[in-house]
Amino acid sequence: MGIECRDSVNIAVVDSGVNPYHSHVNGIDGGVALRVNREGWIEYYEDFRDRLGHGTAVVAVFKHLLKEARIFIVKIFDEKLATYPSVLCEALYWCIHEKIDIVNLSLGMEKDDEQVREACRAADEAGVSIIAAYDEKNGLCWPARYETVFGVCAGEASRDEWGFITDKLFYACGYPRELPGELQLHNIYGHSFAAAHFSAFVAQLLMKNPNWNSKDVRLYFQELYQNKNSREE
Repeated sequence: MGIECRDSVNIAVVDSGVNPYHSHVNGIDGGVALRVNREGWIEYYEDFRDRLGHGTAVVAVFKHLLKEARIFIVKIFDEKLATYPSVLCEALYWCIHEKIDIVNLSLGMEKDDEQVREACRAADEAGVSIIAAYDEKNGLCWPARYETVFGVCAGEASRDEWGFITDKLFYACGYPRELPGELQLHNIYGHSFAAAHFSAFVAQLLMKNPNWNSKDVRLYFQELYQNKNSREE
């Protein structure tokens, strides 16, 4: 009997939106934008166009590596790459409600936040795998440090490789989608794209294991890490 595979996997890119007409994107499957209004309430709106370029570059990684994935946008950044923790929480709860499989957070916070921690826990309970960028140098270590989140930093790895730092902290390629010729020399680099590359690997795992959820993915990496350490002893 062959391995049963999913037809697709749902990935939410929580970021600055997307330019769906970019040649490296060519459309997405849906999304939403969140913002805090003048009264201090979080409101939903339909315009998730990317004014910063960051979200578009992250989505391009998925579009290049995962032809079958369904990509959804949750725009939480607008004029700058900063927002309130409450907006991030709302984004995570939206992902739970929409039955997202993987949430890519190419972002980080300087300190623990109880509400964000609880939202990540709720997502994990719902079977959602959260992958977040880990930037220790700049102190942007949360939510990557939460037990229910996979943290990823940029390291020496090709686009189809990743490696262990701990059983829940990884390194992966820090470059976005490859650019032609000498343009590659000027390409951006960072933990944001490492998170996206690792999220793509998790998506491939879910495609091959249609009954897995976030806890199965975490157990897979824990066992792989333990086996790796046993071989090295």
